[in-house]
Amino acid sequence: MKIKTLQLLFVVMTISSSFAQTEKGKFLIGLNTPLSFSSSSTRIIDNSGNSTDNNSSTSFTFSPQVGYSIIDNLFVGLDLSLSFGNVDNQAVETSSSSYVFSPFVKYYYPTNNDFNFFGQFKYGVGRFNSESLNLGAILNPALPDTVESKSNMEQLLVGLGVGYFVHEKLNIELSLNYQNTFYDSFNNISGDQLAIDTFGASIGFSLFL
Repeated sequence: MKIKTLQLLFVVMTISSSFAQTEKGKFLIGLNTPLSFSSSSTRIIDNSGNSTDNNSSTSFTFSPQVGYSIIDNLFVGLDLSLSFGNVDNQAVETSSSSYVFSPFVKYYYPTNNDFNFFGQFKYGVGRFNSESLNLGAILNPALPDTVESKSNMEQLLVGLGVGYFVHEKLNIELSLNYQNTFYDSFNNISGDQLAIDTFGASIGFSLFL
């Protein structure tokens, strides 16, 4: 009987500890990085077996966020998504960057151990900028040296994930996300609009203070 009582007490204490990490009045400091970070290069190989570098590209995105729990397990806050990219081929070199400010809502469901589940939603607005260095202008001075493109952005993200407390205040998190990104004027010349739907994953951490 005493053993069962001690076991029950241990379970209650563990659950209470899990909830204490995300209880009302806690601050959240987080950082998420999509697993889609990439760096690649391509080569053209002719019939003689000779290869020529064709293009290379890199891209990286990360999202720091700060939140506050208004009730147990429910956090609201602000997320800043920053993205950088570069594409370099034989004719054009393009670099791009973007930022999006997004209010977010994030709800945690603690378990009776160090694992937890969460859902998140964020919607924000920002700006996209790109600049292309036209290497063909060296051969044809009539072509512009650079071409700039700017666009306003809207971004929506919905995600579900699982976390693990490696420390009483530090949660390592993995999430699966759906993201919709809308550019109001992707090409400044034609005024075309662009919408991108993305299904992906991200890994990050949350620190609770």
